[in-house]
Amino acid sequence: MLDDLRDFLRFDNSTLWILIGLCVATVFTLQAVEESVEGAWPHARRPSRMPARSPGFGGAWSLVALLLLPGLLLGILNAVVLLWKDLERTDLQVLGSIFIGLGWALFMAASRDRLPIRRFVGNLGVVGPIALVLVLVIGNVLLTIALFDVLPAMDEVRDALPLVSESS
Repeated sequence: MLDDLRDFLRFDNSTLWILIGLCVATVFTLQAVEESVEGAWPHARRPSRMPARSPGFGGAWSLVALLLLPGLLLGILNAVVLLWKDLERTDLQVLGSIFIGLGWALFMAASRDRLPIRRFVGNLGVVGPIALVLVLVIGNVLLTIALFDVLPAMDEVRDALPLVSESS
């Protein structure tokens, strides 16, 4: 029985572990976005916890958060299609993942109170978040193109989803 479970889940497949890591990173990212952009609790809304050194810094940082979440979701979708169709990773997926991963790591590091990079990002002013926006836009575009390259026809996707194929 344990061998059947191991064969079904394919624990030796690195794409499965990438998918699990992306899902965990998305959960932590949602929490970090909430804390850095809006505040920890809805009843205690306060200005951003990120240090604002110049005008427009908060808006630029919110744009970074806005672009980070679709990048993580595109990474999850790419990994799911790779697992489903048993395909190999493409160069576009790897390059797009590097851009999204870099943006994610810098966002997570800059949104933590105890890390010294937060002061550095604050001293950069609006230039730091704008550079991250560019990195994330490039990563999102690359992952979107890669998803369209590996995604099968919509009829095949509908047939693979039992709830969708039964209702149509």
